[in-house]
Amino acid sequence: MINKIFLIIAFFSCLIIGQSVGPIVTIPQINYNFDYVPIDSSLGHTYMIYNGGGGVLKLWDVSTTCKCITATLDKSTLTPTDSARLDVSYTNVKNSQGLDKYISIKTNDPNNPNVRIYITRVINNSPTLASMPKDSIGENSSAVPVIYFPVDEHNFGKIKQGTIVSYTFKFMNKGKSTLKIKDITTSCGCTAALVKDKEIAPGKEGELAVQFDSNGKIGKLSRKITILSNDPKQSYKVLTIYADVENN
Repeated sequence: MINKIFLIIAFFSCLIIGQSVGPIVTIPQINYNFDYVPIDSSLGHTYMIYNGGGGVLKLWDVSTTCKCITATLDKSTLTPTDSARLDVSYTNVKNSQGLDKYISIKTNDPNNPNVRIYITRVINNSPTLASMPKDSIGENSSAVPVIYFPVDEHNFGKIKQGTIVSYTFKFMNKGKSTLKIKDITTSCGCTAALVKDKEIAPGKEGELAVQFDSNGKIGKLSRKITILSNDPKQSYKVLTIYADVENN
């Protein structure tokens, strides 16, 4: 009887451990508003997909609800804390207007085997470029914020396990309206990121302080920081830090 109880406890312990180290699909942004896409023109956007778990995440069977959408993954297998790019192109044809669209992806995340990424608010009778206000014409606009990082990667090099290291990324608003930082996410709880000011005036600089805790980590690692802003062309900017963690 005692042996049977031990076997039951061992079984559930293994099950819990297996679940805790399994793959977890993480998508900071699950919808994007293309707004005002002129008829018969195309716009693109890149979604970031992360593996927030401890097992290998697999992605497959990418499909869309409309032929007006193409979606391509740059990789289908993600190791823990790794990321993939989902490049999406939307073409506004007459019969695709007025409806929300989405991209479906199958995963081996046991809690999220089918994920949907949305394209929202496709506007009926979208105006042509010539008829749009100047400050609404994406790349041709002179009145939009532009987030610019002269350096978007940093390598801490070799560090001892348990060491906490930090680095400050400098960035600038190269646009002509106020840059607003809406959210900051990291691909691991071991990484923290804090922006000094959430609103940056045109031509001004900002700072993003990043801290990496190597406690319990080993080997060559990379971690990603994703910044959500109101920059219309780079709504999600990804920074990367690297470290080679050695045993003490």
